[in-house]
Amino acid sequence: MQPFDRGLLLLYTFILTLLLLAAIPFLAGWLDWRIVAPLFFPLTGQPEIILVFLGLLILMGTRLFWAGIRPARKHVIVHEGASGQVRIALTAIEDLVEKVVSPNSGVREVKARVLALPEGIGIKVQATVTPDTQIPDLSRTIQEQVKEKVFEVTGLPVQQVHVFVKSFAARKPRVE
Repeated sequence: MQPFDRGLLLLYTFILTLLLLAAIPFLAGWLDWRIVAPLFFPLTGQPEIILVFLGLLILMGTRLFWAGIRPARKHVIVHEGASGQVRIALTAIEDLVEKVVSPNSGVREVKARVLALPEGIGIKVQATVTPDTQIPDLSRTIQEQVKEKVFEVTGLPVQQVHVFVKSFAARKPRVE
């Protein structure tokens, strides 16, 4: 969550907490709304201000809802030294994996997904292959290539490489 969203969450929860605390005496029957409202809420005669306030609360809630469900893309710290940190976006590693896997014979399309693990990274490779491909051999080759190349380029240990064959394609197009 970004700093703006954290501040918005703080403000939003503070306002809602105050409103809920103010509602307790009325809901418990200790105070009558019709008697207390004109004393504490002079704005009740101006519905425009109340509608603007409610609209702001709805916008804040919508923004926070979106921030909560939006997947956060992470970065992996590759090296931390006296001069600073070196980080690699997980999407950059995904692109690298796709470029390593796609030249293999029998692979038509490939999509990679990288997961940050405590002891390194995990990679899921989803591929479309041609029907004449030996899947066990190809998957072993893909796993070895991905582990070696990702470690060579990033220095990150690859803990696992899962290969998932999504479908079979007619033929791999050849460029001549």
